[in-house]
Amino acid sequence: MNKTIVLLKASFLQLRMYLWIVLGILAVSVTTNIIVSLSMGPGENSSVSAVNLLTLFLIFVGSVLPLSFFKRMINLGATRKEYYIGILLIYAVWAATFALLNIVWFQLEIYLIRNYEHTFNILEIFHWDQFGVLGMFVYQFGAYLFLLSLLNLLFSGLRHVAGWVIWVVFIAAIPIFTSIANLRGKLADGLLALLFNDSLLQGFGLTFIIACLMLAGGWWFTTRRALI
Repeated sequence: MNKTIVLLKASFLQLRMYLWIVLGILAVSVTTNIIVSLSMGPGENSSVSAVNLLTLFLIFVGSVLPLSFFKRMINLGATRKEYYIGILLIYAVWAATFALLNIVWFQLEIYLIRNYEHTFNILEIFHWDQFGVLGMFVYQFGAYLFLLSLLNLLFSGLRHVAGWVIWVVFIAAIPIFTSIANLRGKLADGLLALLFNDSLLQGFGLTFIIACLMLAGGWWFTTRRALI
């Protein structure tokens, strides 16, 4: 238990600067939207949900920790297994935290903020709001864990040849799948199944299973990672 608390505290210290950066960007965005809303009048301005923007912090969680947190934990005496179990816990905590924050903020938007401006919220864009409060939490948790596991796989493998191959395939797949009509359709179907699924069980199941596979890949890279 003490080691878990130490890991959580150490990871927060590692991420604190990036959290302040995201909060600073968010503060500028919110201030700008308030000024625009006041100048245009109630209901005339549209903006992205503030907490949705804050959720972009997960990108730093999934990239910064695999890059620099590993060496720090090893230097503090942790084993590879302890490091990886700890980072899985950290990912789960952040995914659950932002899932809960988005639900709470969504209610605030519906009953208060939208009296003054229209907001775009991922809970509505991906139709996760159709599943109720618990369903929204579960689907978000799966989607955020999917994002974190993808970033963890990519950045855990930076020091391994197989990791470079994954990066090349990942980067090359983006223009290929978006430029070829047949592949573009398959990409759209895949995204629909993952993020726009009308079945909570299927949507969460797909994101969670794929996330587990990528986390297993991240562990494979971690076991082969140099200690220096």
